[in-house]
Amino acid sequence: MDIDSAPRKGRDPVMAFELPPAVILAGGLGTRLRSIVSDRPKALALVAGKPFLAHQLRWLHANGVSSATLCVGYKGEQIVEELGDGSSLGLRLTYSWEHTPLGTGGALAQATHLLPSEFLVINGDTYTDLPLRPLWEAHGDYGATATLAVTSAPDSSAVGGIELAEDSRIIAFREKQPGAILVSMGIYAASIDLLQHIPTQRPCSLERDVFPHISRLYGHVSAATFIDIGTPLGYRAANLYLTNLGS
Repeated sequence: MDIDSAPRKGRDPVMAFELPPAVILAGGLGTRLRSIVSDRPKALALVAGKPFLAHQLRWLHANGVSSATLCVGYKGEQIVEELGDGSSLGLRLTYSWEHTPLGTGGALAQATHLLPSEFLVINGDTYTDLPLRPLWEAHGDYGATATLAVTSAPDSSAVGGIELAEDSRIIAFREKQPGAILVSMGIYAASIDLLQHIPTQRPCSLERDVFPHISRLYGHVSAATFIDIGTPLGYRAANLYLTNLGS
């Protein structure tokens, strides 16, 4: 399977250059990072001297995304105060509020009224330099309900892995186990049909409670840089990486 490539099956060449709005899931409690970041939501943790969300939003803007919905909860008022309408970063921002913790799936479902028919979903603790257009085009080519950006990891013992078929369909989610394997980068291209699979009566996780039950679920393999800042180790790695980049 070629990295950052996907089959092309007659997509409209104009539409191929249009990226949809993004949803950033930034409402988590950040308990794993609380020893380092306790006065603000995890998404505003200072990384290389800037709030982490600023890095994510600049990356989205550089990839051609012009608007985003932020799903906020814990200390979310700080995010609104910091980012406002997004104009300082070149984006249009709207907000969806979790008044009780809903998990990644519940937060996305609550934002339904703000979503178009197709959109991108970004975990609020994922740093990456992934080019988004190949992911988006692959999603359309597959006719997928959702397409996950995946990458190889030297050790999946902390996150669990993903198994792909030859046609890039995701056929299994593996329990946490040592050894190199494909893992999710926390970035998804999604169609509105995804919301039909999300339970509405309870908090739920996209990764654990929703994705394993979707048949038209695909993976797009990339060698892009990927760091989960949600742990002290990941936070320090992202801080070092972005500081060295001069971001």
